[in-house]
Amino acid sequence: MTIRPETESFLSSVEQSAGRKFQYRNEIAALIDVAEEAGHRQLFDDLTFYAKFVTHASRILTGIGNSGTDTVKLSAEFQDGVEKITTLLRTLVKDAAPELRTLIVPRFVTLSPEGLELLLSLCGELNWVKNYSLDSGHHRK
Repeated sequence: MTIRPETESFLSSVEQSAGRKFQYRNEIAALIDVAEEAGHRQLFDDLTFYAKFVTHASRILTGIGNSGTDTVKLSAEFQDGVEKITTLLRTLVKDAAPELRTLIVPRFVTLSPEGLELLLSLCGELNWVKNYSLDSGHHRK
């Protein structure tokens, strides 16, 4: 997959801001590019929004556990967020090249324990994309 130079530059800036290299840089770049090409920028923005929420909710739930009435609502919202993310991923890659669908769907949309772990890792990196966009006022073109 060829990544657009603007996307490479954007992700380099995000990684510099995060102070680390992304494990899923190619996947994120491909998602950005497919969203841009298909006119689905809003879908990608929604994806980063839910990724930010799910990342924070996961940290809270991991820290305090799933027992107690306080976590019932957050746990339900977390599950709803994960479902929205998987739907957005499927929608973004639905009409994409088969290699991108193969890269995304089996790894991040299959909600096995391993799939959920991979999805949460991807969400952690998408969270950095969202934070960078919010902090810098940077909007992809």
